[in-house]
Amino acid sequence: MNTQPPGRALAALGLLLLGCGAEPRTLTIEVVPGHEAAAFQEDPPVARIEVTAEAVEGDVAVSASAAPGGSLDFGEIPADRAYTFEVRGVDAGGAAVVRGRSASGIYLAAVTGEVLPLFAQRTGRWARPPGELAASRVGAPGLALAERFVALTGGAAAGDVDPARLDAYDLAAWGASASGGALPRAARSLVVRGDVVLALDDEGATWADVATGETAEAPLPDGLSSFAEVAGGRTVEATDGRSFVVGATRSGPAAGAPGPATGAPGPATDVVLVVGEGRRLSVVRLREARAGAAAVWLEGVGLVVAGGSATGAGLEVLGDGATAFAPRPFPPDATWGAGAAVTAPGEIALVGGVLDGAAAPTRRLAPGCAGASCAAAALEGAALPAALAGVAAFALPGGRVLAVGSEAGADAGGLTRSFVVDLAAAQAEELPLREPRRGATVVPAPNGTLALLGGVHPDGTPALAIETFFPE
Repeated sequence: MNTQPPGRALAALGLLLLGCGAEPRTLTIEVVPGHEAAAFQEDPPVARIEVTAEAVEGDVAVSASAAPGGSLDFGEIPADRAYTFEVRGVDAGGAAVVRGRSASGIYLAAVTGEVLPLFAQRTGRWARPPGELAASRVGAPGLALAERFVALTGGAAAGDVDPARLDAYDLAAWGASASGGALPRAARSLVVRGDVVLALDDEGATWADVATGETAEAPLPDGLSSFAEVAGGRTVEATDGRSFVVGATRSGPAAGAPGPATGAPGPATDVVLVVGEGRRLSVVRLREARAGAAAVWLEGVGLVVAGGSATGAGLEVLGDGATAFAPRPFPPDATWGAGAAVTAPGEIALVGGVLDGAAAPTRRLAPGCAGASCAAAALEGAALPAALAGVAAFALPGGRVLAVGSEAGADAGGLTRSFVVDLAAAQAEELPLREPRRGATVVPAPNGTLALLGGVHPDGTPALAIETFFPE
């Protein structure tokens, strides 16, 4: 098999596919660096590439390795299995400097053409996979769909685009895949159940099956006067299958004015919309109305909502199985726009946000505490060097947190910035985006990476390339 030219593919892998009653065929897999053409030659360069294919069914696992530019041969493998591919590029010392992972459940027999691309990127930084979105949005909610897509909808369209349209990126084909239709409403918040999406705006909520096009209006649950009380809030997933749309997490322009969170928190609310089994909607209310609060699910504790109020308890908890929030005796916390991440069993970190017009401190908290043990531990040196609002925080290995948010302040410009915060070392380091932009959205992708989508460049042009971060 011919070697691929540098910058286009790291290696070509020959797979002889065996299927029932079908003639065997050879499929070429190209490991590609996307828009970062020199990624595999950067210092330290990749000395060897390793690729593993494992069947979702668990009955097939094969691997091969070779020097960059060489050919790898998996031999004969069944084509009627669903595979997940892992790519590791190691340097001369054996350290992984390039990583890649496909979407899960790729049926090789269903692959059209003779080439299957696999994107791999340098570790510890953002990178742009091949292709781009068909259109961009500012301050839009994002979602992952069908175990292979990341998408944007709603927000402020960058260009002549229906704001209700779904614009998706395909992690199996590594390219854009704009939907032929649109959701029934321009969503401000989203809840995803497989191929079915609950889209919420100020006027209502609609269930939409993106595979079949079927829709159904969601009834207003008891205790809610309008979906405007919660629309724009972030969705927090619980391990028991429930989803919580937390209206108190809104930080940015008021309802009806989508955009990045820069100047002030959104309107305060105490409403949490609970999406339970069978798509049943119910409402639970915080003890204190909040604006720009942080929210996270903490196993063994429940839904934690922190900050966003100068008068109420520092955080509240909706315990597993509870029907009402319980305040914890933390002092009031007026921070708005921070992100929360689970960093250890029973512990969360609050990163980013704005307090008294400046960057808020990074803090560790144990929401399951009681009495005098309830105290936030500020980490000197771990505060972000810039005030960011609308922060999304994600736990990384080694006690680190990735925080992505928008520059806050009327004169800040609202640029999207990202930082890696090392809690143990109490330090924060910026992780620059490949393309400066404002109003971008971060989505946990189905392949285990983080995907940053949308926004506009500083000159106002749409940012169409997506950027991904491999968290390991």
